[in-house]
Amino acid sequence: MKKWGLVLAAGMAFFCFAGCGGAQKTENAGGLENVAVVEEQADYEQSKAGPAESEVEEKNDNFNDLKEKGDSGEITAFAGEIQTAVSDKDIEALADLCIYPLAVNGEAVESKEDFLKQGKDVIFTEERCAAIMAVDVSTLEETMAGIIMGDATPNIIFQSVDGKLGITGIN
Repeated sequence: MKKWGLVLAAGMAFFCFAGCGGAQKTENAGGLENVAVVEEQADYEQSKAGPAESEVEEKNDNFNDLKEKGDSGEITAFAGEIQTAVSDKDIEALADLCIYPLAVNGEAVESKEDFLKQGKDVIFTEERCAAIMAVDVSTLEETMAGIIMGDATPNIIFQSVDGKLGITGIN
């Protein structure tokens, strides 16, 4: 009698598991929603893993290039150009120093024309101008994020992109 009980229990477990798999196949048969969920989960797993190897290599290349530009004095000269544009409140000159797209106050700006549309009052706030003018350009340090002019926010961030120094963020 004990054997029949075990056989019956094993049979019920088998049908339960088989039934669950069948229900999944039926749900997946008609819907693309599950595909989207799987893709979102894969994207999430990738984001948890960190940047792709090519992105890391690119950041390292940019950082190494930035380091070389610092050693040659290009960073000090570029930071001086930024200070001059800010001091003169010359939005055209500052726009020419930017690499597009860039972030302005957390928003993406795609082109020079879009940057100019921001207007001087957005770009040259009293606080930002004071923070940039207070920077000693001879003491700037390279970081993986680039060169940050300003102790906190507001600031201007520039870095080397494809071998060229340019502003990539204005906060």
